[in-house]
Formats: sequence, C-alpha cells, structure tokens
Amino acid sequence: MKTFKLIAISILATVSQVMFGQIPYPLTQTPNPFPTDYNFDKKYNSQKVEEYKDIDGSPYLKNEFTDGIFYMKDTVAFKLPIRYNIYKDEMEYQSKGINYVVGSPQSLKKVLLDGTEFAYLPFIPKGGYFELSKSGKCTLAIKKIVEFKPSEGSKPIIGLQPAKFVKKPDIFYFVINHSQAFKIENLKSVVDALQDQKQKIEDFIKQEKIKNTKKENLVKIVEYYNKL
Repeated sequence: MKTFKLIAISILATVSQVMFGQIPYPLTQTPNPFPTDYNFDKKYNSQKVEEYKDIDGSPYLKNEFTDGIFYMKDTVAFKLPIRYNIYKDEMEYQSKGINYVVGSPQSLKKVLLDGTEFAYLPFIPKGGYFELSKSGKCTLAIKKIVEFKPSEGSKPIIGLQPAKFVKKPDIFYFVINHSQAFKIENLKSVVDALQDQKQKIEDFIKQEKIKNTKKENLVKIVEYYNKL
C-alpha cells in the first residue's frame, strides 16, 4: 500500500512539473503526427518557395529551416526543422522532406525557434504569432512585420524597381496575466498598461532616464514591474 502511494505521488509531482515548466516537456520525434493528431494538415509542395525567387528581401525570420520545438497545450512537445514566415504569419515545418504549414496554431502553447520563444496570441487585435520576452505577470510581446512592395515601372536614373519584401519596425504589446494586451506606442501607454503600479513605474522611468519605447527600455520596465 505504501509503495502504491509513493508511486502515485511521484507521478503527480512529475505531471505538475511538466505542466508548469519546471522540467522540460517530453520530446517526441515521429514522422509527422500533426495531420492526424492536431489537424496540422496544410501541406504544401517544397517548390512553393519558388514564388519568392524573383523578389528582393525575404519574408522569413531566417530563410533556412532551423531545429525548433513545438510545445503543445496537451504538454506534448515535438522537435522538428521550423522556420517563421513573417509576411504570411505562418510557422512552417519539415517532415521527411515535405514542407508543411501549421494549420491549427490554437493547439500550440509556444514555439521555441533558435533560442527565441514565440506564441500564437489570438486575443491581441488581428492575432498571430508574437515573440515573447520577459514572461511573467507582464510579458513583452513583439509583433514582427514584413510588407510586400510590388515592382514599380522604370523611372529616370533609378530604372526598374523590382518587387521586394521590406521589414518594418516591430510592434510592442504588454500582455498582462496572459490574457489582456496593451499596445505600446509611447511612455504614456506604458504607464496606462501598468496602472496598478502607476507611481512606481513613473518613478522608475524618471530614475532610469528612459525617453522612448525601444525594446531595451521596455525590457527594463517589464523586468522591474515583474519584481514588484
């Protein structure tokens, strides 16, 4: 009886640690579990990338597939080659030489790609994938943007302008308690988002001589707020 209780306690402790991130998820490596298990069924032919060959710039965070991990909401994790198409806001992955697009991002808890954490956040306006930084009661969520600029006709001196992908400035959000998002456009919006610690945040901004909402400044503010 005592042995049974000890085994049960051990199993419960392990499950709790996995769910709350105290130990890594168990990694699974299978040919492609997504179409049947998670409805990740948006397969496309590898030649699809040819549509970008005559366009300057890149729609991707990185052109090459990189070893990454999909962490599912049911605590299962899969290690696969992954790349992020910023322009289409899609996570692509490879399995047995075939390229796929994640068809049901709502099944994902997060994606770890090249040491950077991404999450699909549908509650932020327009939704999509966001880079996460300094997670806690306040998390800095970063939306990356790539725009497509069509080719332009021949101009004097300049000549023909080819079509190209253009990376735009990141858009920042503060996510409070993993459910409420505030777009950060200036220091006033920072204070508005962190109203419960308004005076301390204002004092910290003055003390640190923070003048703008560059990423490094927002990281400082979020780190400070999460310690309060």
